[in-house]
Formats: sequence, structure tokens, C-alpha cells
Amino acid sequence: MSNTNLSEEDVSAVKAVITAFYGERIANRFHAGSITPETLQLVAQLITETEVCSQWIDAVPNPKDILSPANGIRKWAIRVIRAAGDPFAKGHIKISLTCKLTRGLQFRSLLESSLR
Repeated sequence: MSNTNLSEEDVSAVKAVITAFYGERIANRFHAGSITPETLQLVAQLITETEVCSQWIDAVPNPKDILSPANGIRKWAIRVIRAAGDPFAKGHIKISLTCKLTRGLQFRSLLESSLR
């Protein structure tokens, strides 16, 4: 799998989202060397399908074609994570318990298995 070349800010944004859903113990497994393009895509999906269960999906454009080249989806995922990461890092995003349990649990094992 290719290197994702993430900045410290990108890694922090990913970790902030993961921390919001699963806590520090799980988030500590996410670092520049472990995050794959699949991880980025899953985190972006988790964001778009969570906060108030529809706010991000309506606010963030989805890729036009899921079958497009992987690099396009990777770039889309990073844009979504960058846009969403700061409010997660600052604790400004409040996730309803229902959404956290349903969407968070649906993504947890996929996210963990996407790591190197």
C-alpha cells in the first residue's frame, strides 16, 4: 500500500475523530505510520455519516464516482478530515449517543483492520 504522506495536522485530525468515537486507547493506535488510504476513506465516511446523522453528508460533497481512481478518493477523504478535524479536536462536535453507538460501532472494526 502506498505511503499516505500525512502532515502532523492530518494525523491529529484523524486521531481527534477516532478519540471522539472510541476514546484515547483506540486513537493511540492511529499514527502517521499506521494510517492507510483505506483508513482515511473510512474516517471520512464516518464523519459524513455521523454528526447529527446527516449534517456532514449534506455539507460535504461526495466523490462523483466511487469507482474513480483511488487517489481521487484519498484526496476527497483528506479534504473531509481536514474540514472536520478541528471541531473534533476542540471538542465542539457533540455526537448523539444513538449515532455514536450505531455508526461508531459499524466503523470500528473496519477502521482498526485498515491500519498497517
